[in-house]
Amino acid sequence: MMTLDDLDVRIIRALASPSSFQWDVRIPYSAIAAGLDIDEETVRNRLRVMDEAQFLRGWHLVLNPALLGREAAIVELSVDASESKATAISRLKLVEGVMFVDDLYGREVAVTTMYENDAGLQAQVELFASLCRCAEAVSWKLGFPPCDLTPTNTDWRIIQVMRRSGRVAVASVAQDLALSARTVHRRLNTLVKGNAFYLDPILDLSNVGGVRCRLWVTCQTARKRAVDTQILSKLPRIITTHTAPAQNSLFVCHLSNAGEVQNVLQWVKGLDGVSQARATIEVEHIHVEAWLEREIEKRLAVPAT
Repeated sequence: MMTLDDLDVRIIRALASPSSFQWDVRIPYSAIAAGLDIDEETVRNRLRVMDEAQFLRGWHLVLNPALLGREAAIVELSVDASESKATAISRLKLVEGVMFVDDLYGREVAVTTMYENDAGLQAQVELFASLCRCAEAVSWKLGFPPCDLTPTNTDWRIIQVMRRSGRVAVASVAQDLALSARTVHRRLNTLVKGNAFYLDPILDLSNVGGVRCRLWVTCQTARKRAVDTQILSKLPRIITTHTAPAQNSLFVCHLSNAGEVQNVLQWVKGLDGVSQARATIEVEHIHVEAWLEREIEKRLAVPAT
């Protein structure tokens, strides 16, 4: 079983989340190396070892909700003891708008979902709670950069090919779509500059030592940026973050064991400006495919203009 060190996590984070998300899905390894003050060959070797250990299984392309005319939120629930958790998760994966289902330690789950408006979000929250027999579900909205693009038919074709392999070579995309590499480069430049999608690592936690901790932090608005900066600077093993909301932040980090999770949580609770902090261990981060695939198919069905 592979054991991650700080550099492994820093490389994953640089590829997935230099700020809140990695919107440039084609960021070169040389740029990652320069940002981490190491050589490019080290980056490639570390990623190769993670691949061979079947820990890093690839990169998932996640769409900016604005590209679909939606916003996004995380809904936190507890599956009732009378329900099978696996059955509840299978039901959640079928709901329109669901992007991810995070299976957390114990009876907890977290659903990242796209919604059209506040009424739509409330309806989703109520449906999720019903599917889990949860007495009370908590939701909080996520923030994303603006995306004013109107993708062409070619753009949607590129997105469809890249969605399950976000770091795929441009030449391979061009070959699959019978397009020139120049066309794919040009369209990708437009999509990247428009914040159309970001990278999310596909990690198999069963093949690596340690635990993946989800740390939720609620702050006083005036102190939030300072708190985020402290956490980002002091926790070297942060993999991804959600820091855009005005009061809430989510940090996903790889820690050694449950004891370290408790130590980190106590430290965060003591930071000036933190009003609430919670931590749990993530069992599986599940990418949901069916709904988004149907949305892309709908747009590909519109005749190209």
